[in-house]
Amino acid sequence: MNTTKLKIGYIQYYRLGQETRHEYGYEGNRETIYGIDQFIGEPNYWNKGIGSLLVQSMVNFLIEQKQADMVVMDPQIKNERAIHCYEKCGFSKIKMLPKHELHEGEYRDCWLMEYKKSSESHF
Repeated sequence: MNTTKLKIGYIQYYRLGQETRHEYGYEGNRETIYGIDQFIGEPNYWNKGIGSLLVQSMVNFLIEQKQADMVVMDPQIKNERAIHCYEKCGFSKIKMLPKHELHEGEYRDCWLMEYKKSSESHF
């Protein structure tokens, strides 16, 4: 049987380092904080619940397996579809990060969004 795997996106996680903690305003926070980055790059797979499943699964993994107290991300402000997905998954906008991400030759504003372990009632 010949099976082909279609790669439609990407996800990664990382424990926040001191520099990022400072940039985000968590320098005095002793909680275990992880960051995640993800996207679904194939438009045919948008609006099907895959993004929510991806984010929820990663948050569950980080809380259960890595003992994360908080998970953060920094989507571009203009990415309304993704932000809606993240809010559906329990993330909240915390603050705007001006000119935070270099994208296609231009610095873009982003939201700092966080999910706190104490808010875990969604999954």
